[in-house]
Amino acid sequence: MDMLIFVYNIILLVLFTVVTSYSFKAYLYKKEKLHFYISILFMFYIFDNVVIYMTEFLDKFSSAYDLSFLIAPTFKTIIFIVTGLCLILIQENVLKLKVKPFDICVYLILVSAVLIVPFIFKKDLMVWLYYLPYQLFTFYLSYIGILYLNKNTNLINNKFIKNYRTLLLLTAVFSILIVIEDSIVIFNFDIYSDVLVKINNRNLCEDILSIIYALFGIKYYSHLMTLSPNEYNKPQENSNIVIDDNLIKKESISHKALYADFAETYNLTPREIEILNLLLQDKTNKDISEELTISLGTVKTHVHNIYQKVDVTKRHMLIKIYKEFCDEIKKENDVEIIYF
Repeated sequence: MDMLIFVYNIILLVLFTVVTSYSFKAYLYKKEKLHFYISILFMFYIFDNVVIYMTEFLDKFSSAYDLSFLIAPTFKTIIFIVTGLCLILIQENVLKLKVKPFDICVYLILVSAVLIVPFIFKKDLMVWLYYLPYQLFTFYLSYIGILYLNKNTNLINNKFIKNYRTLLLLTAVFSILIVIEDSIVIFNFDIYSDVLVKINNRNLCEDILSIIYALFGIKYYSHLMTLSPNEYNKPQENSNIVIDDNLIKKESISHKALYADFAETYNLTPREIEILNLLLQDKTNKDISEELTISLGTVKTHVHNIYQKVDVTKRHMLIKIYKEFCDEIKKENDVEIIYF
């Protein structure tokens, strides 16, 4: 059993370390805050798991940690505060949302709860009430994220956003499961007597959720690593996407902004933006190759990447997605849309 727990901990640490390394490398290359926040999140997952691992294998450390936890759970409080903030900032960057005052209030309630609860309640009730606010907080974040995506269905056409929505749904479900597991373990298996204190610091549902996060992260960053250096290093924020005036015919100011929004939504590189423009004009791969003075093989590779990002397999499907995107923006903002 000890060997199984040891191997399990090693696997967790490897998964978290891989995501931390990948995300920090992406941050160094792209200077995008999203990657930095992800690297910090998983770094603190590593810290948390190392301490939990130590409580499972070192009896003296476990006893000292459990006693200090009942008095003032400083380490876990830092974990909650930092990871909670990271989750807010990650969602803000993924969905391009500004943090609302109410979201800040919810976060401050979480911080206040983990700071105050240990001084008001005792033993098993204290531990349960201490863990509860964090799960309510993650459920809240998932809820508002899903609500936003349900109102902006055009964003779900983006494969990355679709995957993020899946993560939000899983987070909402696992937040409930974590509370259920905590309720069972804390009130039935943990020991809070005057003679002995023994707390099970690991929550299996929480581990499963963090493993899911890690696997999604590894998949995402593995895809980033397959991009060419030029593509990988290109920033993808709206303000940094440059669209040449010659690329778009009969454009209006609103359409240029719309085209930039579409490019950002699907994480298109500047070269892919050029090729998308020509694809929407129904030009063949050969025509695109001649117009951009690049090889036919390079064109096919970029076209394949565009299809993959937009999650389509045919050109007519791409055009349909683009028009649906335009119609959605037109409906929301009442702007004139000029198709190619």
